[in-house]
Amino acid sequence: MNSSNILEESYRRDGYAIVDDFLFTDVVDQLHDLAVNYEGMDDRYDDYHSINFTNEKFPFEILPDVINAIHVTFPLLHPLEFDRGWAFVCDSQGSGVTPHADPASINVNLWVTKNECVDDFTKNGLIIYDKQRPDDWAYDQYNSDVVGIKNYLKESDAKARYIPYNYNRIVMFDSKYFHKTNGVSMIDGKQNRRVNYTFMFK
Repeated sequence: MNSSNILEESYRRDGYAIVDDFLFTDVVDQLHDLAVNYEGMDDRYDDYHSINFTNEKFPFEILPDVINAIHVTFPLLHPLEFDRGWAFVCDSQGSGVTPHADPASINVNLWVTKNECVDDFTKNGLIIYDKQRPDDWAYDQYNSDVVGIKNYLKESDAKARYIPYNYNRIVMFDSKYFHKTNGVSMIDGKQNRRVNYTFMFK
């Protein structure tokens, strides 16, 4: 069985798949440096901010090539089109992204901060629950209602699947699954900040 088939089998079975060392490290490092040194931000949250992009607006010239490389390489994405994405730049310590689901088909997360910048390796990863957003929930419910989502996950006995942080790791998963950051704990300093890129395909 080739690597593409293994990846697709993992995705079909679990709703997610992991790919390590996909991009050249100079590209990964450039993505990190561009994000941490970018002077603007689109949205500010409690302990991180976002740099957003769409097919019509890219803050970094390298992004279309990265998106194209991901799109053409993975057959799971071939029937889909890139819709939008963002880079999340986290504070050194924090909770990260709260549990939510997204209005796409497949999310592709890419972690671009070197492993030596990590303070606590039990954090900084991704939790993907084994429960999808209910079909009758509106966008605001499954994307923003943290209390309602937590209650649903508890009442439905959702199981948390933990994907550890790793530099140059891609995690592809079904956008309907609830997911969240497993906390953030990085060494102090701007160049050590945890940065992940999310590419949403519909």
